Formats: sequence, C-alpha cells, structure tokens
Amino acid sequence: MTTAATHERVVDGALSCLAANGLRRTTVDDVAAAAGVSRATLYRAFPGGRETILAAVVEAELARLLGAIAAAAGAEDDLHGALTAGLCAAATWLSSHEVLERLMFDEPAAVLTHLEFEQMDRTLAAIGVAAGPLLGRFVGPDVAERVAEWAARICVSYLLFPDDEVDVSDRRDVAALVARHVVPGALALAASDGA
Repeated sequence: MTTAATHERVVDGALSCLAANGLRRTTVDDVAAAAGVSRATLYRAFPGGRETILAAVVEAELARLLGAIAAAAGAEDDLHGALTAGLCAAATWLSSHEVLERLMFDEPAAVLTHLEFEQMDRTLAAIGVAAGPLLGRFVGPDVAERVAEWAARICVSYLLFPDDEVDVSDRRDVAALVARHVVPGALALAASDGA
C-alpha cells in the first residue's frame, strides 16, 4: 500500500471513529483498526501520532469543504450568485457533517475553541485566504479575500445562532441576505480599493 493510500485510509478511519466515539474517546488503536492498518504502519505514516492524525483530518475536511464551496460558487456568473451558492454549500456541508454534529453535541469546546476571541479572527482570516480566490474574478484579490471572510462570518454566525428569518441552507434566504448586506459592502470596498 502506498503512503498516500495509507494516509487516506487513516484519515477516513479517524473520521469514522470521531463520528462514532467523539474526540476524547478516539484512540490511535481505534483509528488503526478502522483504517485496517497496524499501529506500526499508522505511526510510519503519522509519526506524531494522534495529534498529527487529527491535524490531517482537519486539513482533509477543510479541503473537502472548500471543494464543495468551489463547485457551487464556480458555477455562478456574478458575485451575488457566487456568494449565495458558496454560502449555501458551506452551510449545508457544515450542518450535515457527522463529526461536527457529534462534537457540537458531546464536546462543543473542541470546536468552539476555534471560534472564540482572537482565535476566531485567525480561523476566519485563514478561510478568507483559502476561499478568496473563488471570488477574485468578480473583485480584486484583496477585496475577494475580505469578502470571503465576511461570508464565513455570516455562515458561522447563522449556524451557531439560527434565526427564524434566515436559513443559511435556503438559497432564497441567502440570496436576499447577500443582496442586502454583502454585495453592497463588497462593491463599495472594491470601488474604494480601485480609487
């Protein structure tokens, strides 16, 4: 088995264990068994053990999330459509993620720690950097990065604190929100950036 195949099996095994057992109760032995590899093989692929595996899971899932957003936003012809589709895709992906659902129910601090105070700014800035290029064809790269960060803030806010008037997985609700609050700010920022 190649190193890449082992890596993928271990990440998938870890996701399965995290969904079933949560973070605290997932062990390296559990992950090795779920991945169908020995402990020695797992440690050769992930010399740092559990923390390295968890970092690889986060990286892989972030790539999957960005892939879903890119597919949705890439099919759109304007900034409004790309933001709407991207926000809906992100909200749908995040709200149906088994591991996030398990952690938010059993171990919310594992997730919420990354959304508190300065850590939230760093997390959202990283999302802005990663998702910004999806909007770059509509506004300049610096503006695109900032707008992607705004969109991430909106998505996180509505997922953590649902509102009866805005369902971030409903395209009509998101389209109205984007048209009213995000696009005007993005266009104003783009105009001032070009001035």
